[in-house]
Amino acid sequence: MSDSYYKIEEMNGYYRIGSPEAVFCYVIVGKEKAMLIDTGYGYGDLKQAVRSITDKPLYIVNTHGHVDHTSGNAQFEENVYIHKNDIELCKEHTGKQMREQSVERAIHSINYETQEEYNALPQDFDREAYIHRGTGNLVETENGQIFDLGGATLEIVETPGHTKGGISIWYKEKGIVFVGDTTGPFVWLFAPETTTREVYIDTLNRLIQLPADSYLGGHNRKVMTKDDLKLYLRAAKEADFEKGQKFESFATGEEEVRVCALDGKTVDQMFEPGFAALVITKEKSFGWSQLQ
Repeated sequence: MSDSYYKIEEMNGYYRIGSPEAVFCYVIVGKEKAMLIDTGYGYGDLKQAVRSITDKPLYIVNTHGHVDHTSGNAQFEENVYIHKNDIELCKEHTGKQMREQSVERAIHSINYETQEEYNALPQDFDREAYIHRGTGNLVETENGQIFDLGGATLEIVETPGHTKGGISIWYKEKGIVFVGDTTGPFVWLFAPETTTREVYIDTLNRLIQLPADSYLGGHNRKVMTKDDLKLYLRAAKEADFEKGQKFESFATGEEEVRVCALDGKTVDQMFEPGFAALVITKEKSFGWSQLQ
């Protein structure tokens, strides 16, 4: 049995591992090997959860370096593949200070649909062990690298935007792309590690052109389609900082951050169909409109 902290769902050609802090990890099992995509916050026993799915040799890939996608890395002896542009970010986000902060946030987690507060940590959570766990065995990956699992071919696709070293994993046989936080209805593009809007827009165009039907994110239960990505592309092109809604979170710094949603929608409508927004600073609002 897997750690009860994690919920494992068998999907069409992959497994989705969910957890109370609303982060998804994914497992693909081939005839010879398996792959784990992202390791979440790693509050529970993720290794046990993965090994309840498969005992095959395991590749591990981080879609980007943020704390909520990499903090479970150190539970594993295997190498963890990550883009070179996000290695330093990953080291920062899996360090002691960031881990302490994420634990405090987990204790006071908010359900954004109901606004209710809850504790996202497992009952047997060992705070000290978690805080000192470290980064994991990071190795560089790059655009075009192929992982052959045996009947399941996974290719690394560089998809910068949300971070400079963001990658997606294209599962060729199934026409699925695992995008992490690369895109979705509520994309953060305001932190120092994010790129310009032009780079994010180019990433979206390349994702849309891939021979794929499904795009799976790190926080969104919904399977995204090309039509969804086209909506997110329009949101990226039309984002207007001056008309945006002020946004504050643990990640926002001194510079003002605003949610620039399509068609005048607000954050309160985030879970409604057709919602798409780019979350940016004034600095990030420049560039695209000047090219039109």
